[in-house]
Amino acid sequence: MRYLLRLFAFVLFFAVLPVMSMTADEAMEKSKAWFKSGKAWNLSFRVQVFYVDSPEIASQDGKLLVAEGDRFVLEMAGIKFYSDGESLWQHNVEQKQVLIKAVEDLSSSLHPSELLFKYLNCKAKSISEGEFGGEKLWVLKLDPSKYGGQFTQMEVWLSKKDFSPKRLFTVDPSGNGSWYNIVNLKVMKKVSAEDFKYKPIKGVDEIDMR
Repeated sequence: MRYLLRLFAFVLFFAVLPVMSMTADEAMEKSKAWFKSGKAWNLSFRVQVFYVDSPEIASQDGKLLVAEGDRFVLEMAGIKFYSDGESLWQHNVEQKQVLIKAVEDLSSSLHPSELLFKYLNCKAKSISEGEFGGEKLWVLKLDPSKYGGQFTQMEVWLSKKDFSPKRLFTVDPSGNGSWYNIVNLKVMKKVSAEDFKYKPIKGVDEIDMR
């Protein structure tokens, strides 16, 4: 009888252990495959920065159309960027001014269009489950060593349905944490080169700095 009770307890213990049906490497590979299904991606996002030396949280909303090859259209409050991979147009809306720069002359400072792809170049160290916005997601902790000058921590939260990114989290060397919450991410099967170029607007000055 005691043997049966011990056996029952042993079986019950392993029955209630959480079973992870997905490995970190498998989830990352499926996320890479999801990105290969399109030519460009359209989304809205909210960035929240938690500064290590301040209780204040900096928040910013934006919209993004992005494709590989440094092509993107990024819209935030009062400013809009266009990049066709060679030139970048910075439209300062209130100043009615557009600055035109060469993409190769720009600094490597992070912008959301880069972050959307950066996690795909990282090694996934571990996988767990999380919940955000009422949806259960896969949470991958990443090895940030490839971007050692920018991050000390990185993680991505992936949809359990199609492995598209839902949230991105980074910590910079100063200890500041940033959340990028992605909304309405859509795959675009077709894009035109003209989609990533600024169209002249009457009354807006253009300053060519190339």
